[in-house]
Amino acid sequence: MEQHERLWELIAKRTAGILSAAEEMELEVLLEATPEVARQQELLDKISLQSTGKPTLERKEMLLDRIMGDIVAAENKETPPVPEMTDDNMQVSRRRWRAIAVAAFLALLLGAATMTYLRTATSPAVVWSTVQTRPGSKTRITLPDGTLVMLNAGSTLSYPSNFAKSGREVKLIGEGYFDVTKMASYPFVIHTNTVDIKVLGTTFNVRAYTDESHTETALISGAVEVTVKDAGKQHITLSPRQKLLVANVITDTVAKPAPAARTDDQKPLIVLESIEKEHTGSLIAETAWVENRFVYRNEHFSQLIKRMERWYGITIECHDQALLQTSFTGNVQGESLDQLLGMLKQTKQFDYNVTAGKVIIH
Repeated sequence: MEQHERLWELIAKRTAGILSAAEEMELEVLLEATPEVARQQELLDKISLQSTGKPTLERKEMLLDRIMGDIVAAENKETPPVPEMTDDNMQVSRRRWRAIAVAAFLALLLGAATMTYLRTATSPAVVWSTVQTRPGSKTRITLPDGTLVMLNAGSTLSYPSNFAKSGREVKLIGEGYFDVTKMASYPFVIHTNTVDIKVLGTTFNVRAYTDESHTETALISGAVEVTVKDAGKQHITLSPRQKLLVANVITDTVAKPAPAARTDDQKPLIVLESIEKEHTGSLIAETAWVENRFVYRNEHFSQLIKRMERWYGITIECHDQALLQTSFTGNVQGESLDQLLGMLKQTKQFDYNVTAGKVIIH
């Protein structure tokens, strides 16, 4: 895009209030490099300061004539004549964005209704990108604001190509580890089926698989506010080294501390727990997968095999009901599926065979 055309496009978008943070930085750089356009922008600002009250249609036309006249005069004074360009599309496009910039300025004077129309007419449709990870794989993503996301196996993350000035919003199904870029004026919100998680800049893990009984938010540093969608919009703020588990079907609206000892089936519908380090040192079970470690603590086999399916990219069937209710604890890294099954058999004996890419346990 020709430089002047891009400048007027960005000026129009800033005046209309639809300029992204990245575009704001781009505009400042271009204005510094193009002082004649910067002075034309100052003309708009100057007239804005001189104008008071809501203008009539006649006043609107006078303002338009004055602005366009000042811009043309500034161009004739500040830049020498040049031969007429032969690219008609370039000329029309530049005039179009300059007109939009002026229209945006007038819209600010005329009120919110005009501004709403202007935004609808000039703002392009938001384009969303979706990243999916297959079972047995993980991926790293850098979002438009610089936020880093590690996406676990069998997960989906959707995000816009450019974040809106009102905030940064993404959608997650599955599990993701987020290191959010700090931007105090632009909150970062993760939408899942069960909860919305709002942050300003922090590090945390979200586990929101649709085939699991709970959605888990584990905060490593910073602060997050979790809104439980189906619990009267209850807001719960987490401190570092806390995690919140919310049942994927909500009927209770009270966040309760976890009991000293319980099974997965006895969990309250909303429970707040402390994050504990593993005995091995600094390892945290909730984020161990980021370091390619498979950690399970007092976990029912019925839940464990779901994680194993995603981790190894294989289907597992278990026909032993007693085994499904047995709890396992362990910490492995780099072991094959066969090696892990062998370790689990040391806790409770079972037999299995692999047929056509499927593990059958009996």
